[in-house]
Amino acid sequence: MAPGPTVGSRGEAIVRDALTALGGHPTPGDPSARGKLSAAAEAGSLAELVEPSSPLVPVLTAAGRRFLRPLHVAVVGRPGAGRDTMARALRERLSLISIGPGEGERGTADADLWLLVLTGPPRRADHELLTSLPSDRVVVVLGKADTFGEWDAAAEVAATCSDRLGTRVYPVSQLLACADLDEGDFAALRALASAGAEMPSMAGRFLSGRPGSDERVMRQGLLRRVDAYGIDTALALIAAGSPAAESVDMLNRALRDASGITDLTEPIGARVGRVRHWREVELRAVLEDAAAAGVDREGAERLLGTAGAVSGLQAGAVSGLQAGAVS
Repeated sequence: MAPGPTVGSRGEAIVRDALTALGGHPTPGDPSARGKLSAAAEAGSLAELVEPSSPLVPVLTAAGRRFLRPLHVAVVGRPGAGRDTMARALRERLSLISIGPGEGERGTADADLWLLVLTGPPRRADHELLTSLPSDRVVVVLGKADTFGEWDAAAEVAATCSDRLGTRVYPVSQLLACADLDEGDFAALRALASAGAEMPSMAGRFLSGRPGSDERVMRQGLLRRVDAYGIDTALALIAAGSPAAESVDMLNRALRDASGITDLTEPIGARVGRVRHWREVELRAVLEDAAAAGVDREGAERLLGTAGAVSGLQAGAVSGLQAGAVS
């Protein structure tokens, strides 16, 4: 089988830059161009914009912490799409805070981006879910890409999904992205490769040996960890004497590289500007609420004047996204 895309330093740099941009480090350029309020939020000094005795201090302190929180990605999709494994892949491979199914409103309230996982050509439920998400902050992936046999086949299905949804869809094997073979698995794969074993076209035929035997348990474990595509890729690398299969750590890295997970770094990085915009909208909405409640109204309105007051439509959009995010 042809391997999937490989991890590159450029992709890793995109994620690192995206996280840095949301981690409290001022972005390049003139702070005045971004507004005094935004600049102070980036610098972690919002509370310093008012007198220490102002009742706005705790409000600004809490708002500043929320503004500087790490990038949160909510993984959504129909049951069975592999959302939990995708959330784990985002955490382990891209160092993102991912919100998986079952997190509830409390979890999705922190979502900055949404990752919609498909398992094939989109169904009606997929279309409905996509239209319910913020169009400027959603990335769509074709999960379980390894189950399509050849990576090119998965890429073709992803292209079909892209045409039907009107947005790019990225093929990803979340299982390979989480590859964690151990020394025992590695020894078993080397023995299989040495014996000339190949991965059958049907995974069930790989389960040779009587039920409960060490041989069958070993093969079941390999299928559970990396499935047919991962086994086939590993056997091919080992049989070819590839440097990528010299140790179990290197083999795990090669399998993760073949998962397509870091193809998500570019679309995620491209949406950081929108994430920042909506965090600024949320910050201004907090100040408007404080002013309306009479919490140092004069100070709150003065700060709003340095950034431009958020419109009622924008404030409503923030509340709607927090209350209506789909898990």
